[in-house]
Amino acid sequence: MRVCFDIRKVDFQAYHRPVVTLGTFDGVHLGHQAIISRLMDRSRERGKTGVVVTYQPHPQSVVAPQDAPGLLTTIEEKLRLLGSLGVGETVVMTFDEELRNCSADEFVERILVEKLNIGSLVVGEDHAFGRDRSGRTDLLKSSGLAHGFDLEVVPALDSGGTRISSTRIRRELSAGEFAQVTGMLGHPYPLSGTVTRGRGRGRDLGYPTLNLKIPPDKLLPQDGVYGVKVRWEKREHPGMLYVGPRSTFGEEARSVEVHVLGRKVEVTDAGVELWVERWVRKPKRFPDAEGLRLQLKSDEKRIKEMFGISRSN
Repeated sequence: MRVCFDIRKVDFQAYHRPVVTLGTFDGVHLGHQAIISRLMDRSRERGKTGVVVTYQPHPQSVVAPQDAPGLLTTIEEKLRLLGSLGVGETVVMTFDEELRNCSADEFVERILVEKLNIGSLVVGEDHAFGRDRSGRTDLLKSSGLAHGFDLEVVPALDSGGTRISSTRIRRELSAGEFAQVTGMLGHPYPLSGTVTRGRGRGRDLGYPTLNLKIPPDKLLPQDGVYGVKVRWEKREHPGMLYVGPRSTFGEEARSVEVHVLGRKVEVTDAGVELWVERWVRKPKRFPDAEGLRLQLKSDEKRIKEMFGISRSN
């Protein structure tokens, strides 16, 4: 997937009336995937390029920083997910005060028409853009007639009778409803960080861990143990993730660390990509290190069963 981080460098002549979609796409959940699927289908039907336009940082962090949500996906995670869906072109627009104050009509003319030379637009039914979110589907319909592009509006998807949205997924993630979260996402929960050196306690217990520094705007799952897939050095390994305080050792600061099953991994100052698949248990305080070790052994067995790994592995 080709990614452009500077809309000023987009050569709109290179896009021959592309099919475009707009959105923050935080989480790239099933509702977003339905929009991307229609984008890809429509671009194939017309023999045109499919272009995703998204934003960095999250618009709410500029419009109302005090209410800015934790991110379901960092920009890197979002781009990986978009690429996995077959998107060929993505434009990441910097959401700043200038873009915030751009009216919906200006956005259509300056970005969609002048920059992208748009031929067709695909959006979700609740999509809004422009200053004060004034640009909605009725404006896009009239703008399409004026500027010669057509519009397709994709209906929202429901789960359990309630519309799937990034806001709803954040709420369920914070409440610990992890199975519902992955069900609405349609994929494991992504979690990426930089490896930092720890105290070596996991190694002493027979479960060495990679201690991860997570971007501050990333929304973490509720504290607990999770079964994960660890993508490192272009390979995927099963792992055991812990999010929460190291209460057994009297440390109440929240930590994020992962044990890679069956692999000896020594990494510092490197990035690790996790895909969190299943919740295993709540965090517990143990009377001593041996109690923790026995619990980790039980967790390991459960996660191996989860991933269909034989006991000998």
